[in-house]
Amino acid sequence: MAEAPRALEAPQAGWELAGSAGAARWLRANSVLAAGLLLIGAQLLWKAGLLGRSFFRLDDYFYLEHASSQSLTWSYLTWMNAGHLDVVGSAVAWVLARISPDDWTLASVTTLALLGGTCFALLRMLRTLFGDRPGILLLLALYLLSPLSLPGLSWWTVTLEQLPLQLAACCAVSSHVRYLRTGEFRHAAYAGAWLAAGLLSAFQGAAVPFLLFAVTSAFFAAGPWSRALWPALREHWRAWGLYAGLTAAYAGLYLVRLSTSTVRPARPATFADALSFAGTLLRQTFLPGTFGGPWRWSGSGVEALTAPPAALAWMSWVLAVAVVLVSLMYAWQAWRAWAILAGWLVVVDIVPVVAGRSSLVSATLLGLSARYAWDATAIAVLCAGLAFLPLAGAAGQWRRPRRLSRPELAAATTVVVAVVFGSLWSFYGYPADPTAAAARGYLATARVALASAPAGAVIVDTPVPPDVTGGPFPGSVSQASSVLAPLLGGSPAGWPAFTARPDGTYDRLMEFDGYGRLVPAVVFGPDSQPRPAGSACWPASNGVITVRLGSAPTGPSTLRIGYLSAGPGQVLVTFGPRSVLYDVRKGLNAAYLPVTGASAGTVVIAPASGAVPCIGDAQAGVLLPSAGPAVPPLAVSG
Repeated sequence: MAEAPRALEAPQAGWELAGSAGAARWLRANSVLAAGLLLIGAQLLWKAGLLGRSFFRLDDYFYLEHASSQSLTWSYLTWMNAGHLDVVGSAVAWVLARISPDDWTLASVTTLALLGGTCFALLRMLRTLFGDRPGILLLLALYLLSPLSLPGLSWWTVTLEQLPLQLAACCAVSSHVRYLRTGEFRHAAYAGAWLAAGLLSAFQGAAVPFLLFAVTSAFFAAGPWSRALWPALREHWRAWGLYAGLTAAYAGLYLVRLSTSTVRPARPATFADALSFAGTLLRQTFLPGTFGGPWRWSGSGVEALTAPPAALAWMSWVLAVAVVLVSLMYAWQAWRAWAILAGWLVVVDIVPVVAGRSSLVSATLLGLSARYAWDATAIAVLCAGLAFLPLAGAAGQWRRPRRLSRPELAAATTVVVAVVFGSLWSFYGYPADPTAAAARGYLATARVALASAPAGAVIVDTPVPPDVTGGPFPGSVSQASSVLAPLLGGSPAGWPAFTARPDGTYDRLMEFDGYGRLVPAVVFGPDSQPRPAGSACWPASNGVITVRLGSAPTGPSTLRIGYLSAGPGQVLVTFGPRSVLYDVRKGLNAAYLPVTGASAGTVVIAPASGAVPCIGDAQAGVLLPSAGPAVPPLAVSG
């Protein structure tokens, strides 16, 4: 009987050995895929650290407020902000707002999921085009390590536009190449579906059909490129018709919705501005970023700008020229790949920005913004592969693989090591947003404050601190009611009431302080003079009560009157040039009235009907948060 356990253990041991052997065979057969997945996983852990130091900024609050206040309708999905029609991003924002509003952790997980999907789509595209050869791992690493992604990746709004676009473009190329090789139209239909996803992610997706046509005519057709254009168009007319129809439908939708955009396309201020932007983007941002730059940044967070040292910027130009020349020596037709990359940069990354932003922001500052060149990183990887690697099983293949000589291998290894080192240098030198922790703490504290607000509290709607939004941000989006709208559940019935200018009776008028706590709102300005000795109320003369302030207020916006009334009634309140009727309430109350203009420092109260209140005090000035009891007592740490 003692041998029975061994007999039972034998099959299990055999299964384990078989499983290990199967895993080893799979790794040998799929070593490139396994290495690519390992690189992607390492990059996600790396970028998670960046997201951990970031938070919602600027336009993010447009998305959050709009998503929390709208139903999932076609009107909401096609909402256009500053010329961007981002259906996919709007849908993602709407879902996240319903799961956990203003939750940066959830937003970061979503960002990492999109980034992982995009990287895998890029790996799939490279394997489809070039097969499972080790060279595609170098191309993948160029994308994974690119510092051009850092400002955009830490800005949620940019992420929601760029990552779905890049993912869709890579998948569209993969499906289209399968269509070219098999002739099965279903692959073209898949490419069309991915094209639609790219179009609904960002208007730059309209360039994807041109990318597909350029790759088809340049690398999947025989003969000179100019002579291959018409045969490529004729032989695959059904695919081009599908892509053109989708693009035309999107263009119609875009033009219709453009009339509702907050910012519309405009001509650049001058032609020199357009050239300045293009030159700066290429010279100071894209080329240095392609080789691991910019190595040095100015600003911080989503507003970080590239600031490469002049010597390294010029070196990147020299290196780019050397790479192009080497590729032409390797195969003359490689110039087609670089022409495709240049066309993408002009059509996708330069022209739209010149049309939509150059009249509003300095062309130089725009050119130093790495997010405008982020999408070109994936296209640069694609074009580098087309320039250097032989296609796997494509008709019209014009190049055969060959081994690198020792000098070539040494030079290539040196460049790769320099790019990797430079990318790591740029990443760890990237200045994280110093206000992200303050913004995270403010929203966490405000979440607690809103949940614990006293019954009947009314909140003065004031702008949140600039640290919360990421800088001075004009417009209603910077108001507390807008920034905190996602936390209020989207149902006005459950919200603490907000008021822009208090006008009426408020017994619990509160305001957010700089930490996100709710504190009593008080009027800072001249108080009423002491009442006559022995008087609990300001005396009336001929039925009119005159309250004198300690001094004439300067630029008052709010008048507060404290009173006690035995019953309801009405009084006429005169302060400076304005007189208003006020409905008196029974009991001890405080009246808040908006005022404008200069005043001699007196408040005149004349009874209109009903009981005459006992006026205790008055103040005229501006409403500010007080140092009184706070909800919650302590701010939540960010």
